[in-house]
Amino acid sequence: MEKKDMLKDDKLHNIVEKNLGNVAQFISFSPIKEEGLKYVHISKYRHSDMCNIRLLIEKLIEASSYKAVNIRSFSPEMMKGNRFVYNKSIEDLDEIISIIEENAANGKYSIVNENIDVNDGGVSGVVLGDIIEFSPNDTPKCVDKEGVCSLPRDIGMALLEKVYGFRPEVNFGTDYRVEFSIHPHRQGTEKQHTIIWEYERFENAISNKEIIWPNNFSKFIGDKTFGLLIADILGLKVPKTTVLARNVAPFTYGKSTGLNEVWIRTCPVIKEPGKYYTGDKWIDPFDLMNKEEQKGENPINIASIMSQNAVESIYSGGCIIKKDPQDDIIEGVFGKGDAFMIGQGSIEKLPREIIQKVKKLNSKIRSHYKQLGEVSIEWVYDGKDVWVVQLNQIKVNSSQNVIVEGSPEKYIQFNVNKGLEELRKTIKELNETGIGIELIGNIGITSHFGDLLRLANIPSRLVVKSKVGL
Repeated sequence: MEKKDMLKDDKLHNIVEKNLGNVAQFISFSPIKEEGLKYVHISKYRHSDMCNIRLLIEKLIEASSYKAVNIRSFSPEMMKGNRFVYNKSIEDLDEIISIIEENAANGKYSIVNENIDVNDGGVSGVVLGDIIEFSPNDTPKCVDKEGVCSLPRDIGMALLEKVYGFRPEVNFGTDYRVEFSIHPHRQGTEKQHTIIWEYERFENAISNKEIIWPNNFSKFIGDKTFGLLIADILGLKVPKTTVLARNVAPFTYGKSTGLNEVWIRTCPVIKEPGKYYTGDKWIDPFDLMNKEEQKGENPINIASIMSQNAVESIYSGGCIIKKDPQDDIIEGVFGKGDAFMIGQGSIEKLPREIIQKVKKLNSKIRSHYKQLGEVSIEWVYDGKDVWVVQLNQIKVNSSQNVIVEGSPEKYIQFNVNKGLEELRKTIKELNETGIGIELIGNIGITSHFGDLLRLANIPSRLVVKSKVGL
């Protein structure tokens, strides 16, 4: 695919010439006088070697979507970590030429490429081996920062295709490290959605099967949306859902439930168990967004709103799925599970037939344990299938009646009748005090009460009312 020791601009030229992908429009210059102008790749433009440099840069700026360019420099001895000048427009033409001349005087090559906005709703990242890593609102250097979304390559590609409607075009083998970006609007020399920025061959490609969220991308589309996308890609039954997001165009995933009714669900940036609205009838999503945003403490609290196929709720509940099947927790109620999940309804004894169907679902999820670790789900049984309506990772191990393991100095009791908001306040008061919480009430460990305690990592356990004489 490439010659050894190819320079940055040689690689970009190689991509274009061998039809390996799409690159940002660029012009490159050599510090060697005999070479001078090296490559010109401007969409729908062909040049002669006698073209004026100023005119070429003007044409590049005019051809770019954002009417601006960046200037990168490098040398054969130092390919990375060089000067990078960002976002120069036609008014900066003299400065651009001066930078190119200064680079040449210092023995450095220059690449002048079109500036493509990283805040356009797309993502940038790196593919290597069987993993893909990316973040929104950033360059491929995002992989050096905290919060990058890291996924098995096949799952990551499928996820991006579901969200954006196209599969990233990264036509390199798994032994290549490829820096890329994808964009809702077509960009580059070929006017496509994927841009290749750089590639490098590695003898030993890396492997990472773990999926971890929250991450920058799950926050971008919403925690609940991200979890259900993963569930859908893994082949679980997820109700057909259309996502109305702040940052990307509407997209759809999941399978039809056979009902024409819809649920409307708010999707927070990060998980906030039981805090934001979920309803079984369609209401004004714009009014809903405005109201729900007021409940949060951050500038942006709701990432998206989901319109989801309703499921005939014959039985509903929650599960915690552990490494060993005997450690699973299965809880539920007859009918809708809304009250159960917010602690206003007691758990009920489920029929054996329902438990067996949920166990079958749990086994399918457990087959992905190396990728997901321990998870909790919310499920609905419609008389035929068990549907997954929420999938969350559990960061802290828990066992029967233990929500978060630990050895606190003491436990204080919290009656679930006080509600979720009072528990949030109590959690804040107990933060880093070494005090644990006993939840008093006949609720499920998989309820949002348990979710809040797991997220806060406060040692806690559930005490059923009848066991404490209440």
